[in-house]
Amino acid sequence: MTGKSSGVTLLELLVVMMIMSLILTAAVKTWDVTLERGRFETTKKKLEQLATTVVGNPNYIVAGQRVDYGYVGDMGSLPLTLADLVVKPAAPPPESLHTWRGPYIRATFNESQDGYRMDGWGDTITYHPESLFVRSFGGMTAFERDRHITRAFGYARQDLLSNTVDGQVLDARGVPAPDTLFNGVDIRVELWGPKEGVVQSYGGALGTGGQFSFGEVPQGNNHILRVVYIHDTPPPVDSAVSQRYVTVYPRVGARGIQVRLDVDWQVENNP
Repeated sequence: MTGKSSGVTLLELLVVMMIMSLILTAAVKTWDVTLERGRFETTKKKLEQLATTVVGNPNYIVAGQRVDYGYVGDMGSLPLTLADLVVKPAAPPPESLHTWRGPYIRATFNESQDGYRMDGWGDTITYHPESLFVRSFGGMTAFERDRHITRAFGYARQDLLSNTVDGQVLDARGVPAPDTLFNGVDIRVELWGPKEGVVQSYGGALGTGGQFSFGEVPQGNNHILRVVYIHDTPPPVDSAVSQRYVTVYPRVGARGIQVRLDVDWQVENNP
């Protein structure tokens, strides 16, 4: 009597191999999708970090005031390249006036030195100062636009670099500075702040009714408004000074500032 064979037939072996092949294919596809999703999320986070490093984070609030204006707030200009966020760019002397406070961003411990500007696929993130965005090609080329991942800065160039600061000079009683001052009396209004990487004075003059205005002022909270009243006739010289930090908001500027001096125009102009 012949016993039954306990071996595996060729058909059964083929069926098992087919099932294993399907399982492996599904596993590989799942792994590819997971890997691609990870690269995408990593790239989005890097683009977000780069954008806020350049223009600041409007949601960083301390005591009710925005305090983060990024590279633009410190330098009064956009970086020419992303490398400017890590290595101090050249600026006119003296060194003491240089306003760069970087590095503003760093690669993580498991990345190369240039890792901060590499996307999840290991390609260089693109940036041009006039474009106001940072972009990854999503592991493809510049021509495959459907794969691009872009983070716009959210501002126009003039919003970041060309704001207005204006206001009015008043005396201790709240009376605007007179349009005509006696000889030997002078009121100087100055605005100092970062521009193109160094501290500079912005042009401005006192107008009618004690009004003053400065244009082309970059965003930031490092601007100093200084108003000086000088009366040098007769000697000795009398003076009053008001100095304060001014926050210049993108697109908004700093408008309607009132500066009070510890003087009385009526007394000063009628000695």
